[in-house]
Amino acid sequence: MFDIAIVGGGPAGLAAVATAGVRHKNVALFDAGDFGLALRKSTLIKNYIGLPNISGNDLMNKFLAQAESFNPTIVKHKVLSIMPMDPGFMLAAAENVYEAKSVILALGTAHSHQLPGESALLGKGVSYCATCDGSFYKGKKVAVIAALPSAKEDIEFLGELCSEVTAMLTYKPTEPWQHGNIKVIDAKPKEIKGEAKAQAVVTDQGTVEADGVFIFRETDPVSNLLPDLAMNGNFIQVDLQMKTNIPGVFAAGDCTGTPWQISRACGQGQEAVLSAVSYVDKLSSK
Repeated sequence: MFDIAIVGGGPAGLAAVATAGVRHKNVALFDAGDFGLALRKSTLIKNYIGLPNISGNDLMNKFLAQAESFNPTIVKHKVLSIMPMDPGFMLAAAENVYEAKSVILALGTAHSHQLPGESALLGKGVSYCATCDGSFYKGKKVAVIAALPSAKEDIEFLGELCSEVTAMLTYKPTEPWQHGNIKVIDAKPKEIKGEAKAQAVVTDQGTVEADGVFIFRETDPVSNLLPDLAMNGNFIQVDLQMKTNIPGVFAAGDCTGTPWQISRACGQGQEAVLSAVSYVDKLSSK
């Protein structure tokens, strides 16, 4: 069992890893993207103190190198659900299940909104995990909506199983597809349609019929991850110590609200991990 599970590898999550390392805690870091994908797209950052006029990509590389120096266990899979245990929490990822005494949510903010029909059809033809649900669509047609370059592995896996994969991407692929049944279309998804199950994706270029729809984005709705978590609108509700309403669960960074600033995210990451350290230490003393 890990002392602290940190979900999200942006500035808040990596700052938390570094401080947890200084405090000699056993940490698992979950990030299915490219560690701060949104920040990496910034060409020039002028207001991060001590590192003026640096690109977002270079800044994230520095954050990541420092965090990795503390040897956290890095899990390159998205956390699909978090379940309270007694004590601690169980985190289910695509390929395994992990346990931790405390959890820090450093999810960033969703840069894409849920599609109409997505929530209602989740588990009824809509999935966020190819490893978990791909086998249900062996020999069938599926649609993929992807905002992560790292989703290539999942899309190729679906290409092995399915008769046809129609992909709608928000990025430009840099490598050719290994499977000839993967087709990328230049269309923007508008809605997922179906009665008892997903049957099609409506786009600005027409309708794509599919037996299943897979969505790969950096941040999925928090309500799917931890249903009992208290929210303040679209953001996770926290106090000044970054505590949520669930004992042992903390949150930091853009997922707690505005202003969306790197320094704020890093500071909250440190505050959250110090609160998590205190929580874990109290558990150990019982």
